[in-house]
Amino acid sequence: MSIVNSSTLRSFIIWLTIVPIGSIYIYTLYPQREISFFHFIIFSILAFLTIYFPIRRKGKPVFLVMWVTVPVFLMYGIFAEIMVMQIAITASLFSFKTKMPIINRFFFNSTLFFSLSFFAAVAFRFAGGEVGSMNFWQMILGVLFYQLTHTILNDVALRTFILYKKFESPFVRRERLMDYYIIIVCIPLSLSLYFLIQIIGPTAFLLLGFPFFCITFLIRLYENSEKVNVLLQQAGEIGSNLSVLKTEKEVIDQFVLKANEMFSADFAYLFDYNDELLKLLQACENGELVSLDVTPMKPGQGVAGSVLEKNEPIIYSNRMEWEQLSKFYTPDEMESVLCVPITRNRKIEAVLLLGSRKKTAFREYQLQILDLLCSYFTVSVEKSRYMEETVIKSERCALTKLYNYRSLEEKLTYEMERLHKNLTSSLSVIMLDIDHFKNVNDTYGHESGNDILKQLAALLQKALPENSILGRYGGEEFVVILPEMQKSEAFCLAEQIRLHISESVFKVRPNLIKINNILDVSITSSIGVSTAPDDTDDAMTLLRNADRALYIGAKQEGRNRVAEYIK
Repeated sequence: MSIVNSSTLRSFIIWLTIVPIGSIYIYTLYPQREISFFHFIIFSILAFLTIYFPIRRKGKPVFLVMWVTVPVFLMYGIFAEIMVMQIAITASLFSFKTKMPIINRFFFNSTLFFSLSFFAAVAFRFAGGEVGSMNFWQMILGVLFYQLTHTILNDVALRTFILYKKFESPFVRRERLMDYYIIIVCIPLSLSLYFLIQIIGPTAFLLLGFPFFCITFLIRLYENSEKVNVLLQQAGEIGSNLSVLKTEKEVIDQFVLKANEMFSADFAYLFDYNDELLKLLQACENGELVSLDVTPMKPGQGVAGSVLEKNEPIIYSNRMEWEQLSKFYTPDEMESVLCVPITRNRKIEAVLLLGSRKKTAFREYQLQILDLLCSYFTVSVEKSRYMEETVIKSERCALTKLYNYRSLEEKLTYEMERLHKNLTSSLSVIMLDIDHFKNVNDTYGHESGNDILKQLAALLQKALPENSILGRYGGEEFVVILPEMQKSEAFCLAEQIRLHISESVFKVRPNLIKINNILDVSITSSIGVSTAPDDTDDAMTLLRNADRALYIGAKQEGRNRVAEYIK
């Protein structure tokens, strides 16, 4: 038998032993006052609604159901109160979600509140209270003992249960002070309802019930507005943080993570719309970025494709509403979905889909907040693209896209500082020059020469190790900075590069001779190598040493060779 089934069976046995048998025992042994069926129905409805629509404080439910159940007890005794409370607690099964299975929750709540009602009634009798009495002070004392006993035992039972099960539920995440504040509120309400019913009859339900639920409704509206204000503040903070990120990837990653966190989603998927296809750009599952291979979608396909086609956001409360629509990847446990188009300049650029394991996890008011967050996102992406382009222009060679002269010197200085701090043990530099490159330009034209430079840059990027730094030093010269590489290793790498270049074929389309076809051109290179701290401990001197080795040791010795700097 599985753990869940055995737990359910155990809960059922405990419930069966206490609630039904206990109810029969109470009904048989304790004299019951005649119950008005009309009153019983009204009390049950009021108690159910009080739990189904609780007042919330900081997102946590505050239950005032005892303003209804205490008058039931005072009028008709413990059996009637137990029945009304048992009906009322079923509301919690529909309005709140916890980790505990719903059937287990019913057995637990039913057993707990039956026991609380019984012990609270004992305390009421101990304090001298009498069911049906109109003695005001006697009733106040009895109700005070009743509610204190109910509250204290409830607090002890729930906290013991938390420690045993090692999880929390919305019912128990309240400060203890709030529990006793409820007593202060419920005692006058419950006594007022009891005495009014005795004096003026059923009209009392309207006199107290109507204002109670109106106040509850207003408090819930205020709580919702507070939620919106909090979300707006969070959206502003996220937008501010996104705006300072320097790369588009950083903006995308943070946006997906923060949107997932802000709306308490379990899944978040950002789709890029390009070339008439929706392609998964970034995914977050269970709070972490993940890499997924998802088939691109056309407009109209899947939930995201449907939102793209209609250009309208959508909310689904459960899986049955969208499962037939989705024919692509979706986690099996995903229930609720919130999906919105992301537009820029009135054109859809992307689609964001948030998913939750909970049903009815997303609300309409969240759409406006998410739309605002998406606006921050599009602005931040545009800004990051501009910044990246600016950085590329300032530190990259426009032709080869490699680091330029200034950037190379900055990075070489930085690596030399790391060497001085003993963060690395060695630092090598390779300087490469294309042999007889002037002849290439003179024969085929400068455009062909540029084509060779671009192809050589791509060749070098593929041939170099990951931690190397490659740049165009000027003209046909290239520099490679190699942290943590000894001179012998750098020399071997340079020799491999030289051979690779001499064996490669470069494609050019001449513009100085009357040939329209693409020609194959071969080139060779001369390379100089220098290493710190063997040759020097100064960054610019290291670069000059590599340059000297290139021209004296390689160029003057016949070209198409590698030379190392020798003191």
